[in-house]
Amino acid sequence: MEKTVFRRENRGDDAVAATAVRTRHDDHDHVQLDGVVGPGETPREQARRVLHFAERFLREYCDGELSDVTMIRHFVSDDALPDAEAEIGAACREYFAPPELPATVMVGVSDVVGGDRDVKIEMEATVPHDRDGHDVDVVELPPPPGYV
Repeated sequence: MEKTVFRRENRGDDAVAATAVRTRHDDHDHVQLDGVVGPGETPREQARRVLHFAERFLREYCDGELSDVTMIRHFVSDDALPDAEAEIGAACREYFAPPELPATVMVGVSDVVGGDRDVKIEMEATVPHDRDGHDVDVVELPPPPGYV
């Protein structure tokens, strides 16, 4: 397995974590973006900046696109909930259109490390080596237990 580690410039041996890791497999690359915090006054602005960064990063460094994202984890300051859920959802709808929707998890946390932000986002993507085979099937499922 070939592995590429992306980290911020000028960190040298002081780096304790990567910004992203790409692992090469036979027919795809797996890309994982570490918790990224974006500037902005609102959770929506912060999410938009992170999604814009992810879009550029996937395109420029991984030959990928946002439609390759399979999972997004949103870590949101408890103080910003529940309004942040709707704001982040609105930002995601600007970047993802059906059926290219990733699975998502939103986790309320007491504090977002990395400044005075309300949102930190992790993403995983599967970037195919051959774009011709990139089809999306949509299967309608009943709601999970506990949902109305």
